[in-house]
Amino acid sequence: MQRTVAIILLTILAALSCSQAAGEPPPTSVVAPSSPPDQPVTPPAGQENSITPYIISFEATPYKVQAGNQVKLSWSVTNAAHISIDQGIGTVSAAGSYIVIPESSTTYILTASNSKGSSTAKVHVEVSGTIPESPPAAFNLPEIAVFSVEPANIIPEQEAILSWDIHNAYDVMIEPGLRIIPVKGIARVSPTFTTTYKLTATNDEGTILAATTLTVSGKPPDEETPVIKFFKAEPNVIKKGGSAVLSWKTVEASSVTIDKGVGIVSGEGTAGVSPQETTLYTMIATNPRGAQFQTVVVNVK
Repeated sequence: MQRTVAIILLTILAALSCSQAAGEPPPTSVVAPSSPPDQPVTPPAGQENSITPYIISFEATPYKVQAGNQVKLSWSVTNAAHISIDQGIGTVSAAGSYIVIPESSTTYILTASNSKGSSTAKVHVEVSGTIPESPPAAFNLPEIAVFSVEPANIIPEQEAILSWDIHNAYDVMIEPGLRIIPVKGIARVSPTFTTTYKLTATNDEGTILAATTLTVSGKPPDEETPVIKFFKAEPNVIKKGGSAVLSWKTVEASSVTIDKGVGIVSGEGTAGVSPQETTLYTMIATNPRGAQFQTVVVNVK
C-alpha cells in the first residue's frame, strides 16, 4: 500500500515538472489598476453629485508684488455645490476671478464642497514693502458726507430725491441738471433713462468727485427686482500708488459685475483697487426680473 502511494506521488511530481518545462506559467493574481491621482473626473450624466468636487485650477497673478499692488485670484471648479475663498472673500462662483491688494504675504484657501465631501487648494502671495499712506487730513480737501438718491430705482415720470451734504467746500456742482448749488440740500429729479449724477466739490486745496446712479426701469420694481443695498469705497481719496477697498451688498441678484477690470463678483463682498487716476466704478446687479446700477468714485491725488 505504501509503495502504491509513493508511486502516485512520484507520478504527480513528474507531471508538474513536465508542465513547467513546456513553458506554462504558474498561476498569478490580477489587480485592477486604480485611477491616477489628482486627475479631473467627469461623472456620468445624472450622477454629477456622486463624486467629490474637483478644483481644476486656483492661481494668483502675479504671486510676488510690492505692497499696495493688485493681485488677481482666478479659479475653476467642477462638481461643487458650494465654493468659497477665505481672507474675507466669501462665496464665489464655479469659475471666476477676484482682485485683492494684500498688505502682507498671504495664503488664500479655496474650499469646494458637495454632499460627498470637500476639496481645498491654496495659493500664496508674497508681498514686500509697505502700502503708501492715504492723503492726511492736513490736505484739507472737501469732504462729501452725503450724496445719494432715493429711491434708487424708478420708472419714467416718477420722481426721486437727490440729497447732499458737503463740508469744507466753497463751490459745489451736480451734473447733469444742477450747476452752482448750496453745500447742503435736496433736489427732485425725474430722468427718462438711467442717469449717473456727478458731484464736484472744490476748495483752495483741490476738487473731490462723487457719483450716484438712478436706475430707470421699464416696469415698477418689486420684491424680486435686484437691489444694491450699498456700494462704497474706503477711503474715497488716496495718494497715487495707494489703494482703496470697494465694498457692496446686493439682494435678489443672479449676476453682479463691476467694471474697470474688477469683473464678476459675488452678491456681497469687497475688492481692492489701486487706480492711477481718479476713477468712477460702476456696479450692475441683474436677474431675469431687471437690473440696478450704482457708482462710486475713488479720488487719486
